Amino acid sequence: MSLIYSLFVLIFLGAFAGPALAQSDDQTEIPLGLWETKPDRSGIVFHIRTKRCGRALCGRVERVKDRRGFDTPSNAVSSEVLLGLRPRPDGSFVGEVRGTEGQRYPEAWVTLQGNLLVVRACEAADCAKATWKRLR
Repeated sequence: MSLIYSLFVLIFLGAFAGPALAQSDDQTEIPLGLWETKPDRSGIVFHIRTKRCGRALCGRVERVKDRRGFDTPSNAVSSEVLLGLRPRPDGSFVGEVRGTEGQRYPEAWVTLQGNLLVVRACEAADCAKATWKRLR
């Protein structure tokens, strides 16, 4: 009798906990839009387009601009930099980030703070932080 009751409780909880967990992911605001990185050492700025990929957040390099603000040719254009970052209950996203020069950061967190997207990425003990400004 106890086993049947336990199974009933598990099934009952699963029926209500599943939709509740899914709902929390759906309610997380996906920071869609066009974002601009800060200039690198050479004055190069990247424009990253973020979009929804399933329930996750993805992003690709859309444009690369030189220090004068002109488009500049780059192999980074169309490369994916945010790869399937999953929403967390606190509103942040976690997953893999790739640098514009191909570096891979398997542990990354993205947080929306107003019109800023804060990207923190780590590879072993080496961590970096970048702040992107929303353009659109």
